[in-house]
Amino acid sequence: MPRPQKRGRRADADKEFRVDPTEEDEEDDEEEPVADDDDDEEALREKQREVDAKNGFALWGDVQRDKTKSPKGPLAFLQGNNTLGDWTPESRSLPKEIVNAYHEIGHPIKRCTTSRGYVRALMKICVECNVPFPKPGKGYTTRTWIAMLLIWCAPMRKGGRRRLQLERAAFFSYQLLKVSEKAALALAPPKPGACELCSTTAIKQLFKHFPGADEIIWGDYFKVTRVGDTFHITVLKKKTLHRDHLELSLLFRGWLCVHCNRYTLHKLDSLSSDDYKVFGRRVYVNCTTFI
Repeated sequence: MPRPQKRGRRADADKEFRVDPTEEDEEDDEEEPVADDDDDEEALREKQREVDAKNGFALWGDVQRDKTKSPKGPLAFLQGNNTLGDWTPESRSLPKEIVNAYHEIGHPIKRCTTSRGYVRALMKICVECNVPFPKPGKGYTTRTWIAMLLIWCAPMRKGGRRRLQLERAAFFSYQLLKVSEKAALALAPPKPGACELCSTTAIKQLFKHFPGADEIIWGDYFKVTRVGDTFHITVLKKKTLHRDHLELSLLFRGWLCVHCNRYTLHKLDSLSSDDYKVFGRRVYVNCTTFI
């Protein structure tokens, strides 16, 4: 957690704190882009594809290492055949194991019929293409799994049956993610002035530890001022904000800055179920909505 620093020695020095949010991520020195009237969503998607490919290679390496262990590691099953057992696309219900796994990472699978339908569609793809189902909360995202499928089939004979199965699984799964993303982002509220994760973290975390502060300056980004029982955010430097949602759901999570969307959220989505819960307790934030 970033440690607050006093701006200067004066009579009311204990009433204001300045915080540098970049101290938590020293390995990441990429400059944050300044906001533009037209957010370049396509540029963000292109960058996301590059990240997915990189993470896909990393996941493939982890799978190969787990396959050589005795007993085999938890990721070894990702290179194999269908892992959904007796379940078929005609089954009326989803396996409790799958439902609980998605529920633990904040997916609205138990209360949203549409979101539940996206999960069912992914399961159908896995059964019909005879590929392992990518369980959530296991240290990788669905996007990373799709990239791994393409790496898996790359050395196979073109037009071969198994290669076609893997390519179809990757293609249809990616299209499913695009459909769910479009539906979720359409539910986004109006864009706020500052990143919702940054501002929520500042309010819930910093004021919790420094309840006597009347004002907090978050780097050079924004200023949070206590106004009675509420808080007012004054933007000091506008930054590009992107809409974020949870994979395979209608859950819109918030308007986020590039850093939170590209790094913080990727780390969060890649956590195991247990680590996800620990993260939520550590940052005092509801990881599904950041509110």
